[in-house]
Amino acid sequence: MLLEDFIPVDKSSAIRAFLFSLLTTEKVEIFCGGNDLPLDVLSALKCLKLFGKSIEEQSGKIMVSGMVKAPENPVDCGNSATMMHILMGIRQYCGWNFGLTGDESLMSRDHGDFEEAAKFYNGNFVETTLAKESAQLKSFHLLAMLKSGGKLHFKAKTRRNTEELLLKMGVKLAENEGSIEVLPAKNLHGYSISLQKDPSSAFIAACAALVDGKSFEISNIYSEKLRMEPFNFLAGSGYDVAIKYEENGCTVNGNPKMCKKAEHIEIAGKKVAAVIDEIPFIAFMAARNGLDFCVKEAKWLRNKESDRITESVKRLSLLFETTEFDDGFSVSGDKRHSLKGDFPHSSDHRMEMLSFLMAEDSGAAFKMNDSYKISFPKFYELTEYLKNE
Repeated sequence: MLLEDFIPVDKSSAIRAFLFSLLTTEKVEIFCGGNDLPLDVLSALKCLKLFGKSIEEQSGKIMVSGMVKAPENPVDCGNSATMMHILMGIRQYCGWNFGLTGDESLMSRDHGDFEEAAKFYNGNFVETTLAKESAQLKSFHLLAMLKSGGKLHFKAKTRRNTEELLLKMGVKLAENEGSIEVLPAKNLHGYSISLQKDPSSAFIAACAALVDGKSFEISNIYSEKLRMEPFNFLAGSGYDVAIKYEENGCTVNGNPKMCKKAEHIEIAGKKVAAVIDEIPFIAFMAARNGLDFCVKEAKWLRNKESDRITESVKRLSLLFETTEFDDGFSVSGDKRHSLKGDFPHSSDHRMEMLSFLMAEDSGAAFKMNDSYKISFPKFYELTEYLKNE
């Protein structure tokens, strides 16, 4: 089954593609294809007008142009922490003083790491170390460093959307193992970018197909190898999944046939940052295939759209022996039992989709709310397609 048409554009790339247009007065072209945009991406697009930008949409292409100014009113980031944190970095670089707000979920999260990072920047070259392995926090530093230069050290690699786009805009970066040096930049170029499919949504779609017992193919996925790491965990859990890297994106194929699997799956240390959003799904897919799963050193999961450690345990414990601890949780896949309750609802889009997949797998009834549209607008259409084909 070809599933590409259900997968939205890469959310991380899209939010940056729109917001980085605030760094230049030159024309920006963003090719989004024909799919619906996730609500988080729409929030980033809509806010550009508050900064004085003009937007023209034409056959899957969005053109952004015009001068830019600081908005008079606070910018509503909706549910998107990525949007809020990128705008914090842009605000730091431009020397603006506008407010940022969002929905209840976003405003209840701890943004202290970003507030602390902002204290380093007072017009001088800054050399510092990333406080946690977060692509958003790294992006904040790289943007703030554009004004006077700086050097950022880090322990683990994170997604490279920001570096790729800054290089396209003419920013000079000196990248080494464990550090990035940023040279000051005054006049950044416009850019043209074609967005590829979202790896995280593609991974959830692959899980849905496997739960439904269907073979699948998804192509044109954003091909950063770090972002494709969840598929490697899926293969290690015994599922027949293969990744093919190509010049323009990558393709994933899979079928329900069981393959050789590891004795257990453990995610800890540097691996956590690479698969942070997919950990609950990896846990479920491993456990349903009889593997023991454990994630440690993942306290950051408690500061997502919900406390995803507690929320994952709440769902997984309905079918498996599950233990929660301060910085993670474990699941015993060989102790699956009959459903012990109803799968809970959530305003967290990924927890809602996880509930749906677990309900499908156990034969339980579960009707989703609309939170999935934050990241995966066609998730419901995908599940209907899988059922009916």
